[in-house]
Amino acid sequence: MLTVCYDPYAGTLGRFTRAEIFDLVAAAGYEGINIPVHSGFLGELSRAEIDDAVNLAEKHKLVAPTIGFGNHTLTTPARKTEALRHFEIVLEVARRFNADVIGVWVNPSEGVSREASLDALADNLSQMVVRCDENGMKIALEFEKGCPLDNYREGIQFIEDTGLPVYLTCDTYHLFNDDAEPHAAAHAMKACLGDVHVSGSNRGEPGGGVFDFETFAQGLKEISFSGPLVVQYKMEDVASIARSCEFTQNFRAMIQT
Repeated sequence: MLTVCYDPYAGTLGRFTRAEIFDLVAAAGYEGINIPVHSGFLGELSRAEIDDAVNLAEKHKLVAPTIGFGNHTLTTPARKTEALRHFEIVLEVARRFNADVIGVWVNPSEGVSREASLDALADNLSQMVVRCDENGMKIALEFEKGCPLDNYREGIQFIEDTGLPVYLTCDTYHLFNDDAEPHAAAHAMKACLGDVHVSGSNRGEPGGGVFDFETFAQGLKEISFSGPLVVQYKMEDVASIARSCEFTQNFRAMIQT
C-alpha cells in the first residue's frame, strides 16, 4: 500500500516535542509516520518511551510502516555487538508498530574502507534477516553519494553479491544527486525496492527543485511499486509539512493512475 508518511527529520527533530510532532503530522493529513529509533525521538529507548509513541500513534490514527535503525553502527567492524544489541530494540519497536520495513542508512565509518564496511554490513544483516522474516518484516538499505553504497546500482550489486534477502530505500534526493534517470532507476530496482523517500532535489520540501517526479512515478507505476512513500526533507517552514503531504498524495495518484 502506498502509505504517505512523514519522517521527523532535520528541522523537525529538536524543534518540537514528540507529542507536537504527532499533532503536526496528523493535522497535515498524513496516514503514517516513520519512527526513528534514536534518542532524538524516543529518548532513552525505554519501554515507557516506546509505549508513549505507540499511544500517540493510536491517538492520532497514524500507522508506522517504516522504522529507522537510528544507531549508525552496522558498517563498523568493531561495533558489531553494539549494532546487534540496537537491532533488538529496533525489532521490538517495529513489532509494537506492526511495521513492514526497517530502514538502514548505509553510513560511512571513519577509518574503515568501503570493502570492510560492506563486509561488516553483510555480516550484521545475515544475523538480522532471519528475525525480520519471522516477523514479516524486511530491511531496506539507503544508498547515498559518498557512502559505501553510493547509488542504486551499487545497492543492487550488493544484494546480488551477498544473496541477502534485503531491499533498497530510494530517496529522490540521492537519485537526483546521482544524475540517475528516474524511470530507468525504478525499473532497475523493481525486484528490490522496499520504500521511497520523497524530497526536493535541494533537500527542501518535495516539489521544490527540479527532480522529475512525473517520470519517476511512471516507472514506479510500471513496476507496480506498493511500498510506503516517506516524506523526508529539511523542514524550515511549518506550513510545508501540509504542503509536502498534499504533494506526495498527488505523486501517489500519478503512480496509481
